[in-house]
Amino acid sequence: MTAPSVPTVDVKGRDVAVQQLNDAQLLLLAREARLAQRESTDKQRRLEAVGRIFDLLESAVIQDEDREYLMDLTVKGKLTLGDLTGFITAFTEDEEEEKPKVRRGRPPKRA
Repeated sequence: MTAPSVPTVDVKGRDVAVQQLNDAQLLLLAREARLAQRESTDKQRRLEAVGRIFDLLESAVIQDEDREYLMDLTVKGKLTLGDLTGFITAFTEDEEEEKPKVRRGRPPKRA
């Protein structure tokens, strides 16, 4: 029996091994993203939301070495939230491939 493969996400040329966020983490991530995007959110709360988003995405990283790599990029100003979106989409792509194909239309009638 083979071990399940661990998805990796390319972040600035390095493959980072990630685990899937659970439902509660995904809900919190979505909430914090909405708060961060709202113009009515005060500046301090917006910064807290962005911090939580980074914390949630970092929690998906499996290897300590990869976390250090990401932290170094962040400190140098070379990492954006956009670089980390693959941590979420790495798992949604697999689900889409597993969906059954639906046949549409009817076969032509024989004469």
